[in-house]
Amino acid sequence: MANTDNKTAEISTTDKLKMYKALKEKGFRVELNSDSVPTVICKNAQDIKSELAKVRKVIKECRYVGSFGVRGPRKSDGEIADFAEDKKNSVTNTEISESADNENIEQVAG
Repeated sequence: MANTDNKTAEISTTDKLKMYKALKEKGFRVELNSDSVPTVICKNAQDIKSELAKVRKVIKECRYVGSFGVRGPRKSDGEIADFAEDKKNSVTNTEISESADNENIEQVAG
């Protein structure tokens, strides 16, 4: 009789990245933690249970057998999002002021 090897197969980083992209395409907010485990971030801690069911469905469809995570928001998540939004708004405001300056120059020259 042959011995069956019951060791779990090692999941490659490529598989984890594919799962990350698949979850992202389905509209989830996803991050890769320090161990390259795809982790879905819920908007509220109360949503974890419902999000977990949705994530499991996507994972089953993709036939992913590695580990994954679902977590609630952190205070730092909001700060990062706020910083990104502020940065986006400052770029937009800069573009608006530059276009206004260009219009003023054209009016003075014309």
